[in-house]
Amino acid sequence: MRTVVHLFLCLPLVAGSFCHAKGIQIGRTRIVYEASKKEVPLLLQNNDNELPWLIQSWTDTGDGKTRGPFIVTPPLFRLDPQKEQSLRITWNGTPLPRDKESLFYLNVRTIPATAAEDDTKNVLRLIYKTRLKLFWRPTELTGSPTLNCKNLRFARQGNQLVAINEGAYYSTFDMLNVGNQQVDKADMVAPHSRVTLPLPERANDVHVTWRCITDYGNASEKFTTTLAQE
Repeated sequence: MRTVVHLFLCLPLVAGSFCHAKGIQIGRTRIVYEASKKEVPLLLQNNDNELPWLIQSWTDTGDGKTRGPFIVTPPLFRLDPQKEQSLRITWNGTPLPRDKESLFYLNVRTIPATAAEDDTKNVLRLIYKTRLKLFWRPTELTGSPTLNCKNLRFARQGNQLVAINEGAYYSTFDMLNVGNQQVDKADMVAPHSRVTLPLPERANDVHVTWRCITDYGNASEKFTTTLAQE
């Protein structure tokens, strides 16, 4: 699945508005770094017909401040109109857990160039930053992310829903329902952990259905189980 990130530049004028839609296309919605690989590529494409864009990329541990254990090459470069280039993501050797996935984030900041005819104009130029989940996957893991998703357990604690992940993979929800009521704040469950979510007010059913997002960014098949009590 390919994601198009659109940037809208708008400036109100006396007789209307000035608005350009431009975009950098990113080749995937998430990155899975299998420990057996030397590097993982990420394709970027400039869909602008006229102007180059400046692209800066780096990883972090999730707090937005601490750099992740990966080297992104090139970290800063110019991407000309209608051209494409791959980022190369390389693990720097920092020890990571071998019994479960680890989660990091890749940041891609895109900065549009200014057209020569706009040098003397008051043009608003916006900078857009995209964050992609980056999963480090050790070679020792057994099973699969889909099986991990299928084996999730759910329990009710009062007006709270507990999602329990006993596996070694992250499970990111595409949807999560109790009966026909959607659990709005469902995001993901880390390996060997649980998350507590607020139940919808009218969620009185004992049946839970869910789907997870796959490595390719689409939705898995739907799974169903019976809600337990804790």
